[in-house]
Amino acid sequence: MAHDLPWVAHHAGFIPTIAMIAAVAVLLRLARRSIWQFALLSLPGTIAHEAAHLAVGLVLGANPSAVSFWPRRAGKDWQLGSVTFGNVTFWNGAFVTLAPLALLPLSYALFTDLLLPLWSQGAWGWWLLAGYATAAVFVAALPSAADLRLGARSIAFYAGLGLALAAAAWLLRDL
Repeated sequence: MAHDLPWVAHHAGFIPTIAMIAAVAVLLRLARRSIWQFALLSLPGTIAHEAAHLAVGLVLGANPSAVSFWPRRAGKDWQLGSVTFGNVTFWNGAFVTLAPLALLPLSYALFTDLLLPLWSQGAWGWWLLAGYATAAVFVAALPSAADLRLGARSIAFYAGLGLALAAAAWLLRDL
């Protein structure tokens, strides 16, 4: 169900729901002190994040060969999940590595089509649970540093191409 922004912003549950999602996001951040606590709380988001990589990798021929949701040490940091690819190229790298950004519309849909109606119905337990899931998916929508490193050349190429096309359109606008 599509809702326009004024409807969403003026819904009675808008401010409490935004506050709850922000609080859950902060709690997820604070849970990083214990990797196992953080991994468990982040699991729905980790699954969504890695599933986005996997789906785009399958569609674009990046040949995914392994998926893991088990935390492991990666240098000084921890990696909550991973998808191993056999064919990330210059052409598909940006799309495969930025795939989690596709979770942003999902988190918006969860917000408007699930959280706000649950608030209106007074279903507080379900509202809290859905808020946790929405926050986990929203936080997971950001590509990791490892994602950005893997796709950096491809991302730079497509960003440059986009800027060049925009500049060309701007220069040719009066012709």
